[in-house]
Amino acid sequence: MSSQNTEVKGYGTLTDQPVLDGHVGPSMYSAAELFKAVAHPVRAQILELLIRGECTIPELCDGTGLKPSHLSRHLAQMRGQHLIKCVRSGGRLVYKLGFPEAGELLAAARSVLHARTAAAVSSLPPMPEEEPFTPLWRERYSAPEAALVSRSVIADACQAIAARTGCSPEAAAGRLIMTARTCKITLLDAALEELRGEEASSDA
Repeated sequence: MSSQNTEVKGYGTLTDQPVLDGHVGPSMYSAAELFKAVAHPVRAQILELLIRGECTIPELCDGTGLKPSHLSRHLAQMRGQHLIKCVRSGGRLVYKLGFPEAGELLAAARSVLHARTAAAVSSLPPMPEEEPFTPLWRERYSAPEAALVSRSVIADACQAIAARTGCSPEAAAGRLIMTARTCKITLLDAALEELRGEEASSDA
């Protein structure tokens, strides 16, 4: 199956439909290069900053913690894929998104991460009757829990519990599991409730 290609100056070949003949079409290569342009924590942070609004180089340095010389390499790679652009505004040079849809890359990544975390939570086996931190608990739950706390939502909730109570991260994870078990909710729901409570306390 073939497709109609359109050549756009500076953007490569755009394919309306993928080529379904057993080969990777040009659009897939273009998509891969696009993902490479944000496949670094610094570049993802730059994208996050520019979603909020245009930034100068000093503002991007403050937001990323990088020196201008290091920042420039990341900016060049993102500009190469037209994710961002540099324009003059009010007598100064600022960076902004190349087009509004560029910000949807981070939104899509967050959706995938959220779905992955939810899937990991739902795959946990039933809680054992033994109290947390017994040898059986460690044997059955240390590996999956270590994986779960690395996920953003659950990790943030564990950090909030540890900061509030002064306990270790491991103990905070155990408390979160016990909360989920007592309330008969998923670990992800327990983490979200913890973060909502933390936010309400900080606003009070």
